[in-house]
Amino acid sequence: MKNETEEGQPRVRGASFSLEPVDEEPETNTTSAELAQDNSLLNHHASPHPHTSINTTQQRSRRRSSVSILQALAHTQLLATHDARKRNFLVGSGRQVPENVMNDISSCFPNGRLLTIMVATWNTGEASQLYEQNFTPTARDTAKPKERMLDDMCDILLPTFLDYVSDLIVVCTQETSVTKNKTDWEVLLQEVIGPVHVLFHSLQFGTLSLCIFLRRDLIWYCTEPEEDIIKFRAVGPVRTKASLVITFNMFGTSFMIINSHFESGENHEHRSGRQLNFQNTLGKLSIPHEFVQKNLLPSQSLGNFPIAESLKQADSIASLDSALSTDVDAAQACDCVLWAGDMNFRVDMPNQDVLALCKENNYAEILRKDEFRMLQQKAGDRYFGFKEAEITFPPTYKFDLRYHDDTYAKNRTPSYTDRIIYRDKPTSQIQCTQYQSVQTVKHSDHKPVVAHFNLKLKPGLHKGNLAYGKFNHEVYKRGCEQRERHHSLGVGIVNDARRRTAHSKSSVCVLQ
Repeated sequence: MKNETEEGQPRVRGASFSLEPVDEEPETNTTSAELAQDNSLLNHHASPHPHTSINTTQQRSRRRSSVSILQALAHTQLLATHDARKRNFLVGSGRQVPENVMNDISSCFPNGRLLTIMVATWNTGEASQLYEQNFTPTARDTAKPKERMLDDMCDILLPTFLDYVSDLIVVCTQETSVTKNKTDWEVLLQEVIGPVHVLFHSLQFGTLSLCIFLRRDLIWYCTEPEEDIIKFRAVGPVRTKASLVITFNMFGTSFMIINSHFESGENHEHRSGRQLNFQNTLGKLSIPHEFVQKNLLPSQSLGNFPIAESLKQADSIASLDSALSTDVDAAQACDCVLWAGDMNFRVDMPNQDVLALCKENNYAEILRKDEFRMLQQKAGDRYFGFKEAEITFPPTYKFDLRYHDDTYAKNRTPSYTDRIIYRDKPTSQIQCTQYQSVQTVKHSDHKPVVAHFNLKLKPGLHKGNLAYGKFNHEVYKRGCEQRERHHSLGVGIVNDARRRTAHSKSSVCVLQ
């Protein structure tokens, strides 16, 4: 791995290192500050002995890495020795005493407590190329398929309408291939997102996958993630319809992330099935555990039965109607609920009418007959509390893959099946700043949909089990190695003339 910042890549807001000059008080970190300003690290003096251009590049790269690390050290909040000698387990750990909470959150977000979130959902349609192209080519002339895949994933995860990479990146996929190793998919995501982020947690079930990437300096302020799977039905031995749920706390804000794949079809029975899927996702949650134990278990008189056994659906192909249900929405315990997936909502309009409105870019008229928008109008229903940003893009389903000009399939009414909705509390202050489909990706009969959010984090003590910086080390290592190998071949580099030479060794590696 290398601690390099490449030209042309998006800058990360609030990253744990900086290449800008650092002004530090002498009494706090004199040694680091002096070394960071040492010209001997910055200036390159000619040697009396001849060197090759490669060796020169290696030396300069190591100098840049050393300067970056020293300047990063100057930013670090140092722990006073007399505080450490108090032997208080709160000092210097993730569990902070009250007066230090604001210091921690301010150090992570110097421009305010604003967390940026990117959510992406994509029904991949079991696109075989998605996995077959996740290989490392051995030569530049065999790299075109991989290069195209990386470009497509960059359009989804690193869209150009954002100036900075988001702090929290959520990737929800449906109909991924069950015959391939899911780790390969996570490694591909890690390679694209880059080494500033780590895979905080992931959850898979059948053809569904939910991955949460987090800016790596923030993992120290998160609780241990809790997960749940609400199963709907299966087609043969392959699980295709379910909701994957992950909850965790960051500082004083609690999150619930949901990836769902609802029942498909356009008739009344299918619409009723989707409504049941939606209601069951909220009514059969077994997380957050603390909320469920306090509010659900006593009313259900479940005694000492484990939560997972009492509230989760048994593994069967039947509907959830027979499973234990509650009238309490466990998701209301969380400050921020982000719900994405292929929800299969349909447009109640003839095919030709939708096509005509699409040619006019009159999407507002199409949405008047959108299944979800009509359900939202019912006050008191659970749909009513969820929000969705304005849709200004064409329906995301169903495209005919035999054509390359985004032609809709003739036997289906174009619909907004792929959605990202959210719910917050009055004190959460969440705002959706972007909501778009990714038209350039053509691997599936669905278009990916992405949403960008700003959320004002609440300062607070960590309650519950801290994650203590846990993340997926294997995925991080493999993703960085794969990124470096591709970089050495020029894969994914827009301008080869500006590409730096990859080195077989790195002098320093820093992971905070």
